[in-house]
Amino acid sequence: MKRLVFPAILLIAAGILIVTFASDPLYWKRRVLPSLYSPPTMPASYYEPTERIEGTEEGGSQPRVAPELEKLNPSSLQAAVDYAGQRNSLALIVGRHGHIAFEHYWKGTSFDTVIEAGAFNATLTALMVGMAMNDRKISLVEEPVGNYIESFRDGDRAAITLEDLLQSTSGLTEGPAQPQLAQNIRAECLDLAHGEPRVYTWEPRACDAQLLAHIIERATGEPYSSYVSSRLWKPIGARDAYLMLDREGGMAHASCCLQARLGDWMRIAELLVTDGKFGGEQMLPPGWVRSMLKPAKANPRFGYQVWLGRPFKPGEGASEPYAAEDTFLLKGSGKTRLWIVPSMGLTILRVGTNDDSDTDDWDDSAIPNLIVRGAADYVPKAAKPGVNYSDLVPNH
Repeated sequence: MKRLVFPAILLIAAGILIVTFASDPLYWKRRVLPSLYSPPTMPASYYEPTERIEGTEEGGSQPRVAPELEKLNPSSLQAAVDYAGQRNSLALIVGRHGHIAFEHYWKGTSFDTVIEAGAFNATLTALMVGMAMNDRKISLVEEPVGNYIESFRDGDRAAITLEDLLQSTSGLTEGPAQPQLAQNIRAECLDLAHGEPRVYTWEPRACDAQLLAHIIERATGEPYSSYVSSRLWKPIGARDAYLMLDREGGMAHASCCLQARLGDWMRIAELLVTDGKFGGEQMLPPGWVRSMLKPAKANPRFGYQVWLGRPFKPGEGASEPYAAEDTFLLKGSGKTRLWIVPSMGLTILRVGTNDDSDTDDWDDSAIPNLIVRGAADYVPKAAKPGVNYSDLVPNH
């Protein structure tokens, strides 16, 4: 009899698991798979159902040149490769002045590899707000959210502006702790209450980007994916990309979960480094990317869904300031980074598989500083009184 008890228990447990999974397979798929994979290596099935951002096959390849022609130092690039290679990297791509000047890949990755870069997707909402302003669908970032969402016209939420959403200072109570698990993310975000009125607190909320996507749909009369496709993705020659839906026929996620090619993120990088131009053509309102660098009221290191390259405090991801003072960046899953240096026309994409809770010696300024300081046309910041020159010049 005892021999039959244990198999019976296993059979019952298996039955319970099957019934539980069958009751909501989408929820359990998205709950379990992140414990087995890092975001950049997540199976494509995790993001299904999806909605396509239609691209083009006619965009042409981005021109490639030798790094020396862009005044980049091969030794400095190799040092950046060595640093990245020791820290779970999949790719390191460097662009300058519209050219791809350097590439290095690990573990079978390539320029055409499709990845999900987490919060990179939220930056697209800021770009699309600028596009909607260019199309005269949205007037000002200072206007209240209630101009587009009726339920935000009364109470404490009436004071929330589009800029508050762009800077993650809306003051809304925290959205879904795991937005990938939400079955109706639009409804959850629309139902959020407001905290203390007009007390600005910075917090990266999935719902801030989600509400921006909802506003873009309201303002343009188009599905978000369709507007991104026609006004951004196709014009820059990007290939098809895919947004994860909260459920079949539901809303696309705007704060994460966009599957796109590495090469197409380099196209977005060119837009950011040139203040909205691609291939010499102005795609975004002139000055819009500069507007995205306006520091948030409650976090001077954060702009319109981008991180500003201000000195990081010890223990917060970097041990020294960026060598180029105008550096800003996108932060994605697995410590994936897209650094933008407008003064040098320089863009750097590093794709990683690090667990974001890693306590390794990752330094957000290491890779860009190696590349920037190695450039033949880099001009160091003027030394200031009190600088310890022995730190600047080895053996002195």
